[in-house]
Amino acid sequence: MKALLFFLLAASRLFSGETITAGNFIFSPPKPWVVQDTPSHMLKGASTYGEKGPMVKFYHFGTGQGGGVEANLIRWKKQFEGEVKVTPEKLTYDKQEVTIVMMEGTFLDGGIMERKTPKEGYLLLGAIIPHASGDVFLKVTGPKADLSKAKGDFKKLVASAFTKEAK
Repeated sequence: MKALLFFLLAASRLFSGETITAGNFIFSPPKPWVVQDTPSHMLKGASTYGEKGPMVKFYHFGTGQGGGVEANLIRWKKQFEGEVKVTPEKLTYDKQEVTIVMMEGTFLDGGIMERKTPKEGYLLLGAIIPHASGDVFLKVTGPKADLSKAKGDFKKLVASAFTKEAK
């Protein structure tokens, strides 16, 4: 059954116009993810959870850029204040390692040069895909009530760039 699911997922990429390319990876966001126009030149793509839900952003900065897995986990954790619950998970798709992380706490919302607004009860779902052509980063933040139910769909979104089941 799982083999059939991954075959259908891979085949759907051939027929769907809704893809996001980040580095060497092509993501085909499955429902309920909805591909959006990229709101910034720094982003390689964006997809919302449903029509108006939280937005996952896809980043790829190029070879040797972006800081790697540990640096990004530290950076993302600093986007929270106080105690942060961090739950990392390492997966392998075919031979590609992927780190999925969930962080929970008071998120400091706002851009790099903006004043930060503390948002209690927020989650961050992130994925880091190390690659020789440059790491790929996916990140979405939002209220725990919205994102906790999206974790499984977030993993499916990450898996859409691969043809084999995670180990």
